[in-house]
Amino acid sequence: MSADESIVSAFQHMLGYTDEEFERWKAVPRNVRLAENMTELAKYKLVVEVLKSHGCVMGHKPGDKFYFTGGGALLCSEGIPHICAGALTPVMTFVYRVVDKVGAGLDPMKYSFNRVRCVDVGLDNEGWGEILMEVRVEKTE
Repeated sequence: MSADESIVSAFQHMLGYTDEEFERWKAVPRNVRLAENMTELAKYKLVVEVLKSHGCVMGHKPGDKFYFTGGGALLCSEGIPHICAGALTPVMTFVYRVVDKVGAGLDPMKYSFNRVRCVDVGLDNEGWGEILMEVRVEKTE
């Protein structure tokens, strides 16, 4: 069994799939491709930094940061102690883009656009507040 095959096989145990379920999972080429690239995903971290904040009920302020692994796990032990769900929602598109780029063999550190706002529309639009965030992808090794 090759290293790639052993990585893919480890997913059956991790996902708790029966043999039949695992065969269905493996029949989707992108699943296998992503599994084979998990070691590459581990080389990256997403850094989300608040650039602007006004009226944020959660108290997010410029300079606040939170982090994800390249594979998409929120690193709860790093960064600020709480994160508004409204801030997480737009950031998730970046998490999926990193996974997709690595799975396609592309450089996940290259973005055309990397700034997003939280889902609150702000006081001028009858909301409460809003924050502007920048998402960066960094190498961990």
